[in-house]
Amino acid sequence: MPTACSAGSDPEHCTPPSEFVDTLCNAAFPDATLALFSKGSPWTRAYLRGDADSWYASGGGSLRARLAFDEEVLVLRVRAPATGGVVVGNGNASYDVLRWDGLCYTLEAGELTTKPPPKAKSPPLLFHRYSDATQAALLKDDKVIAARNKRGKECHGVTTGDVTLACERADHALGEAVVTYVRTGGALPPPSRFPGSP
Repeated sequence: MPTACSAGSDPEHCTPPSEFVDTLCNAAFPDATLALFSKGSPWTRAYLRGDADSWYASGGGSLRARLAFDEEVLVLRVRAPATGGVVVGNGNASYDVLRWDGLCYTLEAGELTTKPPPKAKSPPLLFHRYSDATQAALLKDDKVIAARNKRGKECHGVTTGDVTLACERADHALGEAVVTYVRTGGALPPPSRFPGSP
C-alpha cells in the first residue's frame, strides 16, 4: 500500500502511483479502500459540487452511477485536457476518483471542489464485503455495533435484491457509521488484500 504522494503527482494533488491506481480500479478492494480514506492518509480529498452521472473513463470494472452533491471522493489521478481527436465533455482537465464503496469514476474539474462541506456524504457500503479482521475491528465501535444490529433487525439477513425502505435506511446508516469510524481515526488492521499484493 502506498503511503506517500507519487513522484508524478500534480503539485496541487497528492495521488497514489498510476500503476497502483490501474490495479485498484480494475477489481474490488474494500479493505484497502478504507485504508486509503483513513484519517491522516495523505491523499487529496474532493467533494461533488452537485449530483453527477459518471463512469470510469480509464477502463476497469466500474458501472455508470450517479454521485451525490457533497459526496467525498479521493483524487487518484489528474487527467490532462484533451488536445485533439474526439473530446468528451468540455475538454478541460478531469480526475479519476475513488468512492468510499471502492469503485472508480472520472469527473471533470468543474464538478469537484476541495473545500469540505458541512457534512460530507458517502455512497452505500456493503459491510459483508470487508474481511473478517476488518469487520472485527469495526465492531469494536459502539455506533457500528448499534447500526449493524439495527440493519440485522430491518433486513433479516438479506444482502442483495429487493429490500424494504427501512432496510435501505438501516443499510445506509451502517455505512455512515463505518465512514465516521474511519474518518475519526478508528483503528483498522492492515488490509490483507490490496493492489499489488500476492
